[in-house]
Amino acid sequence: MQLIITAIATVLLVGCAVEERSAESAPVKAKVRSQATDAPAVTVESPVAQAKEPSPPRNQGPPPTISIHEAAAQGNIGIVRQHLAIQPRDYVNTRTPSDWTPLHFAYAQGRSEIIRFLLDNGADYEAKNKLGQAPVDIPLLKRNFNNSQFALVELYTSESCSSCPPAEQLTSQIRRMALAKRLNIFCVSFHVDYFDGGSWSDGFSNERFSARQRAYEHKRFSGMYYTPQMIVNGKYQMLGHKRDNAFDAINRSLKLPATVGVSVRQVKKEDGAITVNACTLGKFESVALCVALVEHGIQRRITGGENKGRTLGMDNVVLEFKCIELTGPFGHEFTFNLKQVPGGKRRNLEAVAFVQRTDNMEMLGAQSTRINWQPGEESYKESSHKFE
Repeated sequence: MQLIITAIATVLLVGCAVEERSAESAPVKAKVRSQATDAPAVTVESPVAQAKEPSPPRNQGPPPTISIHEAAAQGNIGIVRQHLAIQPRDYVNTRTPSDWTPLHFAYAQGRSEIIRFLLDNGADYEAKNKLGQAPVDIPLLKRNFNNSQFALVELYTSESCSSCPPAEQLTSQIRRMALAKRLNIFCVSFHVDYFDGGSWSDGFSNERFSARQRAYEHKRFSGMYYTPQMIVNGKYQMLGHKRDNAFDAINRSLKLPATVGVSVRQVKKEDGAITVNACTLGKFESVALCVALVEHGIQRRITGGENKGRTLGMDNVVLEFKCIELTGPFGHEFTFNLKQVPGGKRRNLEAVAFVQRTDNMEMLGAQSTRINWQPGEESYKESSHKFE
């Protein structure tokens, strides 16, 4: 029994530093400290309540010696088979009091054989626990928190601003450098609307983006409100084309670990709509979880403003932006509506998620994911069996 208790404590410790229990464990209390965070020790108590079992069972056979959740965590496929052999078909998705399924436990421990077996037998890939986490979100949060240094680069720009193209080029270079070196540097370009007027306006401008920039002015950078303005991790601001200043701010940011873990992944791809699930890990207050849908590789001929007649190349362009206030480390789904490009043109889309303080605008954590949009691309479950 002590081995069973130790195994479940390991799930709690390694999975994603959130409380989780097996439904059939004997009650026990233990002090544990997450090795993936600097969070204080927390008390974990195994419940005695049995997960609610559907009935009637499919077959008769010898009773398994441990619960299906414990077996999934341990990688004991024989015991998992026993449970599924004598229980109704939907037992593969039976839940603990915290709404963890066997698939959650398998993902938390990286049990690839168990994962494939459970999925082949009807396990729900998108089953959410009480923190809004699907099974695959557990290792994503763990991985992202272990590699938590990050820099979120925001550029406030306009197609009408003649000083903005060099800043656009710099953020494109920063993005390509980050991809090549596998650094957690995420770039988002917000197009403001206060240059719009007359018969022409920026094709990506939004009054909400201008309001976001003004929030920085009021809460962080008194009097600093212009284009092109670059802001790194909500702490440092500079002219958007000042390369040395930008890299200095990025390097300073990358020396500090994130205080909040963030994961984001695509969960649905439908005609004209994209949905992502963003999850968080950590302790925080007065924060918002934000997701920006961005597009890279845009070419546009500008027909008005200071750049009239020029063809501009742009990356990191924010198409849609959504935020919600958080009251705890919960996951949320965000849906974005898009129009398909005529001719089936492939679009280079990405979702960037971050957690930001609402009082002083500082960033606490960030992550991004590529969006599969073109029909025929690999499923959004492409990484479901990859562990790092």
